[in-house]
Amino acid sequence: MDQRPGLYDRILLTVPVLARLQDWVIRLGGHRLALPWLMGLSFLESIIFPVPVDPLLAGLVLARPNNFIRLGVLTALASTLGGVVGWAIGLWLGQAAAGMGWIGQEGAFADVAAAFARHGWLLMLIGAFTPLPYKVVVVSAGFLGIGVIPLIITSMIGRTARFVLIAALVRYRRDTGKAMSILSLLLVLFAFFWWYVQS
Repeated sequence: MDQRPGLYDRILLTVPVLARLQDWVIRLGGHRLALPWLMGLSFLESIIFPVPVDPLLAGLVLARPNNFIRLGVLTALASTLGGVVGWAIGLWLGQAAAGMGWIGQEGAFADVAAAFARHGWLLMLIGAFTPLPYKVVVVSAGFLGIGVIPLIITSMIGRTARFVLIAALVRYRRDTGKAMSILSLLLVLFAFFWWYVQS
C-alpha cells in the first residue's frame, strides 16, 4: 500500500506557514462558539456582511471532520434565512436600496432586471451557488417582485450545494478521488436542474 504523502501534505511540508495557519484555523473551528458565529455570519453575509464565511466553515470542518455535511447544511440554512431578509429589504425598501447603489448602478440594475425577466429561477440558483454577491441577487429579487418561495427553493439548492461542496473538499482534501467524485456528483445534479428549468 502506497504510504507516500498526498499533494496536500506535501504542500504543508514545503510551506510551514501553511501548516501553522491550518493549526490556527482548526483551533478556531474547535471553539465552542464557532458554530453560532458561523451561522450568524452566514445570515449577515446574505444581507450586508462583505466577507465570505468559507474560511470559518473550513475551520469547523477541519476541527469536526465527521460533521462536514451537517456544517454545510447549517451554513446554507442560515444563509438562506438571511437571503429572505435581503429579499424583504428589496421588496419594501427597493427604491432606497437602488438609490444607495446597494444593488448596483442604474445601468447595471437594468441589466439585472432584464436577466431576472428572462431567467428568474436560474439566475437565483447561479447567485446562490457562485461567488457572485448573493445579497445583490436576493435584494434584486425582492425589488423586482420575484416570489419568496422560488427564492427559498433556489437558495437552499444553491447554498447547500456550495457549502456542502466546500465542506466536502476540506474534509477529503487528502483523498483526491473522493473529492472529485463529490464535485462530479454536484455538477451532474446542477446539469439536471439546468435542463429541468430550461425544458
